[in-house]
Amino acid sequence: MSSNNIFIQSDISTQIADLALYISKLRKEEGGKEASYVKQIDSLYHSDNKDNVYTQLAKDASILLTGNSRDVESAFNLLIVVILSSPSSVLPLATQAVVETLTKTESNKTSLKQKILLNLYNTLPGDSPLRYDVFVGLVEATKQADELESLYSQLEHVDTWTKQWGIDTKTQCKLYNYLSDVLSEAGEEKLAFDFILKKLATYSDNNEEALTVAKQVILQSVSMDNYFAFEDLLQYKAIQQLKGTEEYGLLDVFLNGTLGTYQSFAQSHPKLITQPEKNVHKIRLLSLASLGSENLSRELSYAEIAKTLQIPEEEVEMWVIDVIRAGLVEAKLDQLNKTVIVHRSIYRVFGKDQWKKLSTTLDAWKQNLSEILTVVGNAKLIAGGALQGGAASAVIVEGDAKVVN
Repeated sequence: MSSNNIFIQSDISTQIADLALYISKLRKEEGGKEASYVKQIDSLYHSDNKDNVYTQLAKDASILLTGNSRDVESAFNLLIVVILSSPSSVLPLATQAVVETLTKTESNKTSLKQKILLNLYNTLPGDSPLRYDVFVGLVEATKQADELESLYSQLEHVDTWTKQWGIDTKTQCKLYNYLSDVLSEAGEEKLAFDFILKKLATYSDNNEEALTVAKQVILQSVSMDNYFAFEDLLQYKAIQQLKGTEEYGLLDVFLNGTLGTYQSFAQSHPKLITQPEKNVHKIRLLSLASLGSENLSRELSYAEIAKTLQIPEEEVEMWVIDVIRAGLVEAKLDQLNKTVIVHRSIYRVFGKDQWKKLSTTLDAWKQNLSEILTVVGNAKLIAGGALQGGAASAVIVEGDAKVVN
């Protein structure tokens, strides 16, 4: 969203009078400058409550949407100039009134609403907290136009914008919650979940609201398609504070448990299990990934996999394909011998044991590379001696050079 300027040449009193006159004409009032609405606005502007004129014009601007498209944009541009000329004490209410008028007035001019809101957003200073209100209005208008998808690429900048706007944590939390709700309604489950996580990160203390959101995050994560990063949830303080609760117990099952562990938990905590089929599907994929990480580069028989997943052997190939598609495993199927070789697999939790295993693997690679370098060095020396017509050459043996005639 780039900055933009709207230039309308005339003093503020003339701009207010022109806008009032245009609204009066749309209301089909007679009398021109003597029309009832024009006189009402003029009287208000010259009274002790003159600052109220800005909000009043913003509230009465809904009728502007009944004009032709070209006039609608011009009229609202004039209104924007008038609103931005209001005293700082009035500007927030007047701006919010414009946003409310555009988002709550029924009109088929949805694209124009979006354009006007974008104009308002861009004419406000980049560090104005009022950009928050206009942005929410823009999202709402875009939702009404059924064009939310056009905003998805912009949502990655929301964190940066909230810092630029200078809004407080409470407002930031409110924004993330709003975006999550809107995206969820649009069927964008993953994007909606991302903003719930952003909301969870705004809580600095573990109050009741934070714990409620943390529980919501856990329940949503276990049921959401293609979400497997359960260890990432442990970074949130509110999640950690749930230790000892049944929600944290459910999270622990998906972090460390097996299908059998899940089945036992589900039986004793039926109220937490809202989507059992999705949960079982996910825990089977995670169990297969764990089996793969424990048996890297070793042949796994269909029978072993079937036992772990509690499925018939004829379904093994389908589950292996599913776990590969989910990005949890890289493996090769041997249908003839009914085996699977796992080349790579995620670790559901990367803890002390996994670090030890990684260290052992790296040490083995280091030793193998050292041996390869020794072989390559010997080959180079022997080749060099052969090119010199049989001259003596040196052969490296365990770090020492020996002369071979």
